[in-house]
Amino acid sequence: PPWDLDFPHLMLRAKAIKFKQGHVKGGERFLASTDVHGQLAGIPVVVQAVNAVNKTKFARKQMDSMLGVHPDAWMPGLATQRFRWGAAKSPSTVVTNGERTPGKVAIFATCYMNRNEPGPGEDLAAVFNHNGIPVTLAEKERCCGMPKLELGDLESVKAAKEVNIPGLAKLVDAGWDLTALVPSCVLMFKQELPLMFPDDADVQKVKNAFYDPFEYLMLRHKEDKLKTGFKTPLGKVAYHAACHQ
Repeated sequence: PPWDLDFPHLMLRAKAIKFKQGHVKGGERFLASTDVHGQLAGIPVVVQAVNAVNKTKFARKQMDSMLGVHPDAWMPGLATQRFRWGAAKSPSTVVTNGERTPGKVAIFATCYMNRNEPGPGEDLAAVFNHNGIPVTLAEKERCCGMPKLELGDLESVKAAKEVNIPGLAKLVDAGWDLTALVPSCVLMFKQELPLMFPDDADVQKVKNAFYDPFEYLMLRHKEDKLKTGFKTPLGKVAYHAACHQ
């Protein structure tokens, strides 16, 4: 049909042209470089100092003028302990496979959960452990590439892919399912990278093994492999499905 147009990806192509022509400001590039400014997370004293300075009116005024971050905008702090550093070894060792879900999961920690808010990652690992699902972390990871994709910086997306995909594909070959704690990261591995690299067998392999964490748990529930004997009744729950689902 004449109106059957993938408008979001059309706009991404426009962003890629804009980036290649040098029209993306340095502040935007820095904000999208999560692997750079996230390196301060977990460093004793330094992280507390950075968090304190970032809350001052002077620092927020400078961020406004230099990076375009509004002084009143919420900004996450850096974590004193990274998720990857503090994640406990999974006590579960017995793998119970379902019809669609291999019964062990590797977590791609993501920049935000690893360096800004590790608590939800620890909670997710606890849920998996409670349900007898062995958990591990990707051996190494870089930013999934979504911030760079939004800038149109396709070369940086490719560079991140070449770090992340081999390790994730190795986990899939070893029988692990994959999940991530941020919906945008899941979207990157399930849709954007497969669209960008359709002939990369490892990218497609990772795509087929990647689940949103709630999607994975609901599949386990459908396979009667999820513990639902809650001590406190859940009541009514409304779940807002992420866009990638």
